[in-house]
Amino acid sequence: MPSRNIAVQRAVYDALEREKRSGESFTSVLRRLLEQRRGLEDVWGSWGTRGRKVDRARLRKLRSGGVRG
Repeated sequence: MPSRNIAVQRAVYDALEREKRSGESFTSVLRRLLEQRRGLEDVWGSWGTRGRKVDRARLRKLRSGGVRG
């Protein structure tokens, strides 16, 4: 399987290492974390304050799985 090296700051490496489960590779950690669905509290307000109608529309899309982070 081909691989790539990436450079990350030490703090990021340490955080990934803390996330690792027993016997899990860094690739598996990254895949697991990327595949986890984000909660609404993680993204609420991230699109700014363009108006309540837009916010409600985005919230509906988030709830239906139509918007990804």
